[in-house]
Amino acid sequence: MKRIIALLLALGCLVTGATCFTGCADKENSGNENTDTVNPTLDHLNGLDFGGEYVSFAIAGGDGDDFNQRSIYVDEEGDDGDAVNSAIYARNQKIQTMLNVEFDIATDADASITSQIKPILLGGTSDYDIIAARQYDDIQLALEGVMLDLNTLADEGADYIKWDQEYWATSYIDALTFGNKTFWLASDLCLRFTGGYYCMFVNSRLYNDILFNEFGSIYDVVRNHNWTYDTLIEMSKKSYDDTNGNDTLDIEGDRVGLLLTVCDNINGMAISSGVMFTRYDENGTPINNVTTGNSTLISFMTKCHELANSEGVHAFGAGAVAYEEAMNIFAAGEAMFVAGRLNHAEMFLRDMVDDYYVIPCPMLNKEQGAYYTGVHDSTNIYGINYSSERIPAAAATLEALSYESFYSIRPIYYDSFLKFKYTRDDEAAEMIDIMHDGVYTDFVFIWQFSDVMNRLGFFLRENVLNRNSTSAIKKLSGSWTDGLNEILKLIEEM
Repeated sequence: MKRIIALLLALGCLVTGATCFTGCADKENSGNENTDTVNPTLDHLNGLDFGGEYVSFAIAGGDGDDFNQRSIYVDEEGDDGDAVNSAIYARNQKIQTMLNVEFDIATDADASITSQIKPILLGGTSDYDIIAARQYDDIQLALEGVMLDLNTLADEGADYIKWDQEYWATSYIDALTFGNKTFWLASDLCLRFTGGYYCMFVNSRLYNDILFNEFGSIYDVVRNHNWTYDTLIEMSKKSYDDTNGNDTLDIEGDRVGLLLTVCDNINGMAISSGVMFTRYDENGTPINNVTTGNSTLISFMTKCHELANSEGVHAFGAGAVAYEEAMNIFAAGEAMFVAGRLNHAEMFLRDMVDDYYVIPCPMLNKEQGAYYTGVHDSTNIYGINYSSERIPAAAATLEALSYESFYSIRPIYYDSFLKFKYTRDDEAAEMIDIMHDGVYTDFVFIWQFSDVMNRLGFFLRENVLNRNSTSAIKKLSGSWTDGLNEILKLIEEM
């Protein structure tokens, strides 16, 4: 196995969520609840010496890019003078020295853990200690007995992880947890998390030429809670120009109002519209909320159908993975708006001639009163292999990585790089803070891609263009409820 100096890179601010950050005060369990002004310490790790043990990482790739891998390690050659890379490398050295461990990247590929090593994990291998899983593909590994219940760390002599502290995404971990069984952790470890914030990009040249006189600053539209679907529909219509004169919207030859990829971003737009996928009973048991009784869900699907069929809007079709095409059209200055993810700025807009604004996805309506942010499901979540023979070293390593990521890397990556390197103006930093403060997730949303949930994770993107999706929800909601109950049963039996 390839031995590399490794570490889990901070991502800018990770979801705190069984629900969301402080911007979502009207939703349950908002924010990291630790409000102490004095930083906690790692005193509980003082004196640990693991005698040079290797701590082995299995890393799931992202979505055709290297964000997850970059989050995990920087070796000596990668310490190239980039401020974030240099900080990661220094932190790697610090933790390895402090705990007397060496980091080993055992598996590192642009693929899920499930596709790489699931049979080996099921066979009880001890070759892997820390599993950096891709949420979308790998969350179900916890249902197959290969992940350690982290509430049992004390029984393993490894009670080192304090996920009630601010350097862990406590509420997000709560959303992953049921029945006091915690298999997965989330923290300021993964670049893809913050990069996965769903957002809207706005061509600033076109906006100032066409829309500014009527609507004022786009940032003020957001600040004043006027950034809604109705506003987006109106602005897209007024931005459209049939440049080639054929009375048909063409993505080549016309100026487009909005480029809408009907893919994973639809799930994120549902979150931004206040759709809650989970209800909880009086005992705190999750209940499927993707039903015809969820009026916010029905309103979102109706409004999104209206948006996709509005003048000046080009929708790329249900399930179409057309981000690259959409972002390239936007980068060429041929569209006012494009729906995407924050890391698309780094991936597609580096060479864009026009400046652009970055703003949250719109609210369903003004009455919603707050902006919520969905996160792309290729982010890494972290756990420990049930069969690991180095559980204490793995637990201490995860704790130290999360701590150091929050206090050492996050200020550099989030404040210096994310807010200012990937954006084109200072006010965009405020917009990213709004997105960060509104990050939301819940149990069903996180577990929706597990094998027993009958493609719930694909339902919105596959049906949002349908005029009447209520009948489809009615037809499938029973199977989603059955799938959720199966997940809860499997967790209880672990």
